[in-house]
Order: sequence, then structure tokens, then C-alpha cells
Amino acid sequence: MTEAPNATLKHLRIWQQNLNCSGIAQHSLLHGPHSANWDIFALQEPHVRPNGNTISSPKFYTVYPSTHLSNPNLTPRAALLVSTTLSTNIWHQIPFPSPDVVVIQLTTATGKTTLINVYNDGDSHD
Repeated sequence: MTEAPNATLKHLRIWQQNLNCSGIAQHSLLHGPHSANWDIFALQEPHVRPNGNTISSPKFYTVYPSTHLSNPNLTPRAALLVSTTLSTNIWHQIPFPSPDVVVIQLTTATGKTTLINVYNDGDSHD
């Protein structure tokens, strides 16, 4: 059974934060009292475990850079956490050839929205 797109979604609530690879900061963000107030967390420098994956929660889908599986030696420096309250029928990942960029496109009652989460270390011009 598939879900119909959430045509009643009128507001998209996004929280952006550089976590400086801190597991404590990431746990606080995901499990804090206000985590349910956000549809998407756009993270830069998320905490990454030795297995190459970041910390998440059952309340969120984790979206890594599209190069994550093809280049497992590169630590992801950007990630999106999409609330499970958003139907997977209204969003999809768009491939982008960088380990520092995550792109998704959402379709709602107001049209299509493309969300691009970029990590920029400030020293490079890439």
C-alpha cells in the first residue's frame, strides 16, 4: 500500500546546524524537547561512527551524500534527516557528485522545492 502525497503540508520547517562532529550535540538535537518541531535537519559535520554512518533516530530518515556508498573511505560532512512524518512519496534524493552535498526535492501543495545542504570548509574554492 502506498501513501498519497501529503497535499496539506503548507510549511516546511528546517533546522540547519554545524555539529563540529560532536556526538553529544547531535544526540541533544535529535532527542531534545523541540526535535518534533522540525521536518528536516540539515547537518554539517555530523558525528560519524566508525562504520561510516551518522547518529539518527527512528523518527528520521537519514539522507547521505549520493556518493556515500560508492566512496566509503570519504567521511560524509553533510547529511539530511527527514522526519518520518513526511511521506516518502513527496520527496526523493537527487544525485550530486560530491561527498559534501546532499540534495532532495519535495513536492507539496505549493509545488516543488529543492533543498541543497552543502558543507564548505571555508578553505577550498570547490
